Amino acid sequence: MQHTARPAADDLRVVLDHWHHMRALIDTARPRTGAEYLRALDAHDAVETALDRTAAAPAEREHLVLAEQPAPLRLHVVDACRAVEIALCSIADEIAAEVQRSPISPPRRAIAGDEAALDLDLLAMRDAVDERRWRYNLGERTALRAAEWLLARLHDEAGPFLPLDEAQRARIGRIAREAARRIERTVGIEQRRAYPMDDRPCPWCGATLTMHRGGSDADTVTCENGYDCGAPVPVVEGRRTWAAPHELVALEQALAADAHRRKRAEARRRQRAAAKTSMDADAAA
Repeated sequence: MQHTARPAADDLRVVLDHWHHMRALIDTARPRTGAEYLRALDAHDAVETALDRTAAAPAEREHLVLAEQPAPLRLHVVDACRAVEIALCSIADEIAAEVQRSPISPPRRAIAGDEAALDLDLLAMRDAVDERRWRYNLGERTALRAAEWLLARLHDEAGPFLPLDEAQRARIGRIAREAARRIERTVGIEQRRAYPMDDRPCPWCGATLTMHRGGSDADTVTCENGYDCGAPVPVVEGRRTWAAPHELVALEQALAADAHRRKRAEARRRQRAAAKTSMDADAAA
């Protein structure tokens, strides 16, 4: 079942709204952090290697027992944070390389009394510290900073940038969508959302269909016309509702058939318009 995707800007807002929840999951984990756990394993491996080199007897090895070191419960959260951060910073790098204007170059040497050179130097200094710029250094390579910067680009906010083209918006959208889904799954806040299917009206009454998905419930589609719609599915809370798998399959088939009919009708309309134009041209001649 096709549906209208959540806008990329909304996906980036999921990152901004819930990143601190991700960090909290790590910070409130067991006292033994992921880093401490890995250091303990490294230390244990180093001792074992030393014993191997000295050909220690089996009896000596029995005393080298790694205490129960259960992996921190939140390592999956660490993995999710790293994956989201790397993905968002990488797409920000790519987009910045394409749309961000190079910094203004200061004058090569100052000339006393040259006001134009002084103005250029001041302009270059301001441009170099412009907070709207995406920075490639490690200090600002965070998921939050990348999400904020990408969101500003999607909104065409002012700055030393060219406007995004549709291909760039689509690339940001793909990464933002996956980042939001990863965060929602990790934090456990995958909410049920409604996606209007504006380009696919109800085949029975022509009203707007809405896809409902997310959360723990299965996907459903509703028609806003309710009892005024003749679709062969139940009315739930005032809306015709496709919920069972066979109902959704039948709806998809009906939508495909309706799209085919509309396409043929549009083709016939164009043919009639072309024929009328030709007849009018012949009559004028």
